[in-house]
Amino acid sequence: MASDDILIENLTIDRPGGGRVLNDTTLRIRAGEVVLLIGPSGGGKSTLVKLLGGLLEVGEGGWTVGGRLRHGDRGIDLATERSDIGGIVFQEHALFDDLSAMENLRIAADHAPGRHPAPMGDAQGLLADIGPDKRIASCSGGQRQRLAIARTVLADRPVLLFDEPNSGLDVVSARRLGELIRGLCRGMGKPALIVAHHVKDLLPIADRVLLLDTRGRRLVEVPPDADLVEAELLKTDSGDAIPAAAIRPQGQPPAAVAGNPWPATIRRRSRAHWFLRYLAEYFWALCVSPLMLIYMGMGALIMGFVSMWFGFNYNSFGGFLKSVLHDETLTGVGLVQGTIAVPLISSILFVARNNAIIAADIGNRVLSSQFKAMENLRIPARGYIFTAIILNMVVGSGLLLLVSLAVASWGSMETWHLLFPQQHRELWQEHFFRKLLTEGLTPSPKMGWVLLKVALSGLLAGAIAIAIGMGRKDSVIAINTAIAQSIIAGVTVTLLVHALVSVLTLTF
Repeated sequence: MASDDILIENLTIDRPGGGRVLNDTTLRIRAGEVVLLIGPSGGGKSTLVKLLGGLLEVGEGGWTVGGRLRHGDRGIDLATERSDIGGIVFQEHALFDDLSAMENLRIAADHAPGRHPAPMGDAQGLLADIGPDKRIASCSGGQRQRLAIARTVLADRPVLLFDEPNSGLDVVSARRLGELIRGLCRGMGKPALIVAHHVKDLLPIADRVLLLDTRGRRLVEVPPDADLVEAELLKTDSGDAIPAAAIRPQGQPPAAVAGNPWPATIRRRSRAHWFLRYLAEYFWALCVSPLMLIYMGMGALIMGFVSMWFGFNYNSFGGFLKSVLHDETLTGVGLVQGTIAVPLISSILFVARNNAIIAADIGNRVLSSQFKAMENLRIPARGYIFTAIILNMVVGSGLLLLVSLAVASWGSMETWHLLFPQQHRELWQEHFFRKLLTEGLTPSPKMGWVLLKVALSGLLAGAIAIAIGMGRKDSVIAINTAIAQSIIAGVTVTLLVHALVSVLTLTF
């Protein structure tokens, strides 16, 4: 066995609900060869890809796997260990749509084994018509596919795994894709395992074809059938052509492409860089985007006006006593507004908006297999995305509370001045903040409880939004349902937290 070959011995796979997929099977994939895996739909072809890519849920309640994998000097017991030898190119590409084209490649390279700069030679030809700063949303389907392949190449796994790569492609595009894959495998000396349902266009580039025999529960090698090639369709062209530089004869090194904007190597960045990248992304989206600030500011301004206007005009003491009890009323309005009304409204607005954003964002990542891609690329999604969201929900809730209190106070002061135009604003400041501040600008102990309930609301609501977003998503409707559930659950928890903490405040 050559050092770069991959050998799986005595492979047995059982479904979670019972039923065997493979029984005591041996699979060898040699260095640089392209192996086509075919078989009936639902027979278990993608299961083998997930197993090699480390995405198959094995253990209690999941799949049952037996067998041993060997690659070079390394051995993996598939019954107890996750395989990490396969880099998966997903059918729907699973690119990170919040990152640019370059960032999609860089994050894969930064989490690949080794610390040296990642060479771009094998991936560069795929990207000649794609700008490094191009957004994923503006890339065509063919460009996304090539970016996904380049990202997997930079992840530097021993074997490339393709799950239905020719799905939805015409004959020409599928043939060019096949030639691209074969050229990459020959150039890098790495094998590829291609799961395909439509096999005609990929047969000419396959070194071997394996049939998953669902009756015998084994892999059977069959000869490629070149007679199925539709020569006439190859004379036509299609829109998303693969650059000629991406396809090269066996053994030929990657060609330098004139005007290619991509660098020859990608310098590695630390995990701290990527955590801060996600932290900044969510800080902008959840806390300080202009619409967010306007939204929170308008809510606070309305609350400041309403509390002051109704505090003085709709009460039990009426006209004469309004002036007599002015100072106490002003202090009471300030206390209620600063400790109950504005914190509650601020939290509800903050949670309702952000829980919708979080559920939509996480749900989209689930639906588009981005979390699976991150797991396959060894990118710690929970360490980056979930932590960034929770931190921003906690810190952002406190920061926007301060903004809301400031705006509501200004609105209250202007409303008070409208009601009592002859009074000086210094009088308002003296009485409005009497129970909120002590010794100048020092917050009273009551404000500590206020900060606690706002931060706790943000923490719990954020965790709920993540949990709901991570649920199974098989359609856009499922994402929309998750958004509604996240808003309702987040606001409900916010109301409960504020009520509970307010009661504790009176107790202590």
